[in-house]
Amino acid sequence: MTKTENTSTKGLPETGMTKRSFLQTVGMIGGTAAVMTAMQGWDIGFASEMDHPPEMSTDGKGKKIIILGAGLSGMVLAFEMAKKGYKTQIIEALDYAGGRCVSARKGSVIEEIGGEKQVCNFKEGNYVNYGPWRIPAEHKSTIYYCRTLGVPLEVMVNKCNKAYYYYQEKDGPFKGMPIRQGDADVDFKGYTTELLAKVADQGALDAIITQEEKEKLLEHLRRSGLIDTKNLNYRANRARGHSVYPGAGSNFGEFSDPYAMADVFSIRQASRNETADHPAVMFQAVGGMDQIAQGLKNALSRKQIRYNSEVTDIIQDDNGVEVTYKNTKSGKVRTEKADFVVSTAPLGVMQKINVNLSDKFAAALKATRGNPACKMGVEMNSRFWENSEMIYGGSTNTDIPGQRLMSYPSGNMFGHAHGDTGVILGYYPIGGASVPVSNMSVADRIEFALSAGEKIHPGKYRKHFTGEAMSVAWHKMKYALAGWEDWSRRGRTRSFPVMQDGDKRIFISGNIASPALGGWMAGAIEGAWSTMEVIDKRVAKQA
Repeated sequence: MTKTENTSTKGLPETGMTKRSFLQTVGMIGGTAAVMTAMQGWDIGFASEMDHPPEMSTDGKGKKIIILGAGLSGMVLAFEMAKKGYKTQIIEALDYAGGRCVSARKGSVIEEIGGEKQVCNFKEGNYVNYGPWRIPAEHKSTIYYCRTLGVPLEVMVNKCNKAYYYYQEKDGPFKGMPIRQGDADVDFKGYTTELLAKVADQGALDAIITQEEKEKLLEHLRRSGLIDTKNLNYRANRARGHSVYPGAGSNFGEFSDPYAMADVFSIRQASRNETADHPAVMFQAVGGMDQIAQGLKNALSRKQIRYNSEVTDIIQDDNGVEVTYKNTKSGKVRTEKADFVVSTAPLGVMQKINVNLSDKFAAALKATRGNPACKMGVEMNSRFWENSEMIYGGSTNTDIPGQRLMSYPSGNMFGHAHGDTGVILGYYPIGGASVPVSNMSVADRIEFALSAGEKIHPGKYRKHFTGEAMSVAWHKMKYALAGWEDWSRRGRTRSFPVMQDGDKRIFISGNIASPALGGWMAGAIEGAWSTMEVIDKRVAKQA
């Protein structure tokens, strides 16, 4: 559950300002960090409060649950409910566990619907997370299982000031010119600090803040290091950095000159990654996000997951539920009985199964929507972004149609472990922007990524490309059909409660059961926890 924003004026002076408007003002001045500080002071936050599995009031007493899908949600359900005495059996259509929590590494295979078969040939130790990419500290449920299962985490640099903003489509002073994010962001903050200081000094805020508050505000702004304390003008400063770096002796360097105010204000992407769930510093599993899925798999018995098993029919009645599935390699058909079925399969996949649901429940499932998404990992034989451009992690944000961003690896910095090599996330379009890219051949996707990368890193991107790349269009993967699913606002209020309660003996779980956490591993995990509670109540009622 997330806390909602309180727009009252409690805690503010009698000025007519709401908390919402005040936070907007704070955000313009100090960015997301300042907003979060203010919100925490009012007990307003975004983090999930769930940091461990729910306590269940009943035990399974040998009741059997068939779980569709060995993704994170399915494995969490099997792991936790087995502890309570339930017999759990996962039926998985793929030949591996993890669902969309996967990483491409040497030997990995990707084959899209109607597409070419790709076999990864990255250098040993190199990988790209083509499913989940990052873990915010507030996703306590994900971190819980990493701790519980012994999956080591490391810092993931989500925002690096040395990475770029790049504009191709938007006319303006920066069109076709990569600009450092840190330069643009500091300039934006500096100019807004200057403007706020001047309007406060000139009495323009006197109607909404007291004299004491104005004096404290001006003192704070003067001490920011961004503006001249006498005339309040934004000027070159340490926060922005140097054009000539200081050195030994009398070399004190030179501060870099700010961009013009009007030019800076034309930038649309300033600090876009600095949000509550996308802070500058996040976490990732050491060696690839698939290690989290591997940890859950290792916590289960081998018999708990049945691979290469495609479900065709689910039939429920008052006495139980039958699941029919076909082995995709041998063609053998098998039917199993259980007390309950929990589907963690993507709903686009679930809707292809013959299942006797109530009309109301079936309609609720159709109220969800799948989000197309594409990713490509591009292997480089030199970490040029570190060696010559001081980019350590983070992402370059672009308006190049179909690219959206380019992310640099946070693992193996300086190339100590696997030589001076690394894999860049070459593009990550979502929604409609991903469709044109996904319709390209693999060769054309690679050329698209190289062409975009060369604009940002001219003379380096193509030069250092090893010839190895891996791409995935999640909406073209047979047992995914989307990067993730979510709800419209209307569906969230009308259809989600229907789905959450289940239909007789059939329940839906996974990421879709956590509408506030769409596309996150925490959504899959907490969706499983939510389903555990629903089943627990159902069993308690039947007892």
